[in-house]
Amino acid sequence: MSGDGPDQAEPRILRPWETEFPRTADDDGDDAAPIPVDESTHAEVDGEAADEEPPSFGDLGSGPTSLDEFTNDDYIAATTREYQGLAEEVARAAEEDVERQAVAASLPGVGSGLIGFDDVTGVKGLSEEEVEAAEQQRASDLTLRVGTAIVLVAIFLGTLLLGQVWFAGFVAIVMLISLSEFYTTVRSRGFSPVALFGFLAVLGGAVGTLRSGPVAIGVSLGVCTAITALFYGAAGRRNPVENVSLTLMGAAWISLLAFAIAITAAPENYEGLILLVVLLTAAFDAGSYFAGRAMGRRLMAPQVSPKKTWEGFVGGVLTAFVLASILSTFKAIFVVDLTQALMTAGMIVVLAPLGDAAESVVKRALDTKDMGSLLPGHGGMLDRIDALLFVVPGAYLLFQYFGLV
Repeated sequence: MSGDGPDQAEPRILRPWETEFPRTADDDGDDAAPIPVDESTHAEVDGEAADEEPPSFGDLGSGPTSLDEFTNDDYIAATTREYQGLAEEVARAAEEDVERQAVAASLPGVGSGLIGFDDVTGVKGLSEEEVEAAEQQRASDLTLRVGTAIVLVAIFLGTLLLGQVWFAGFVAIVMLISLSEFYTTVRSRGFSPVALFGFLAVLGGAVGTLRSGPVAIGVSLGVCTAITALFYGAAGRRNPVENVSLTLMGAAWISLLAFAIAITAAPENYEGLILLVVLLTAAFDAGSYFAGRAMGRRLMAPQVSPKKTWEGFVGGVLTAFVLASILSTFKAIFVVDLTQALMTAGMIVVLAPLGDAAESVVKRALDTKDMGSLLPGHGGMLDRIDALLFVVPGAYLLFQYFGLV
């Protein structure tokens, strides 16, 4: 721009759709050059007025237009100067070596430094202090479990060595505690079993077995059934079928442990027989636990017990059979030979999982994790004897078959 004259506008090159190029053809068929156009007036140089309207894109395809003969050269001539040399610049830039550099950008809500899981998920992660506290808690739980197990085993061995009556009393107390846990859990779900009748049935079965054998278990349960039915019929309480069933179910289930008292009638070394059953059951349980944790992949019954795996079961079976082979060498204590010990282990590896599964079904139906909290680190007493409730009756029948009881 100059100060002594009007502004001089830069000439603009018209695009093909802004004007038309009249063309002629010579005898050879070559395209003739376009007629020059005055860029300021859009008029032809020879003075002919450009009063015709430019072609419309809507007219394309409806008939011949001046754009039908538009060529590539025409397009290049009509483009703006801004694109001149662009291809060469792109090619030259592609040949140059460029050093890559990291680009930092600030994001709203995210601070500087490393981005953790809490930044991505929105859940706050554990601090080092919290992780350390959790590890200490797990170590404390393990210590508590071991301590509780030692106390329980000491009481069991003490009463077993003190004599038949002491051991029968220990079994009766365990049965009453287990039944109390069952009735408490059932009551928390809105049912109303008559706990008194169940306690009398269990206690009568324990005392009767000590004096007259396992037939007393059936007699005691029969009397309990009659009394419970009469009570609900006379009292007219609500839901009699459910409550009578739960009362008798708990008593019958827990009374199975009274077969341990029946084994004490063995004429020779009943302590060894009971100890053999308990040790093999514990070995199967421990072997299943550690093998399942180390190699467990395929679930046995995910709907009943989601933590039991076939790998754990195989580990428990091997552990029980190996221990049975070892214990059979101490015939003075366990009074069984190798065949009898292996048959006992075989019975246990079949019935122990069924005992666990039975309690798992009950707990799932009652929507509870543990039947009680009497034993720190172990849950309730019923949670500890669930496998023995099926194993002990089987052991009694097997020992009878061997002629040991």
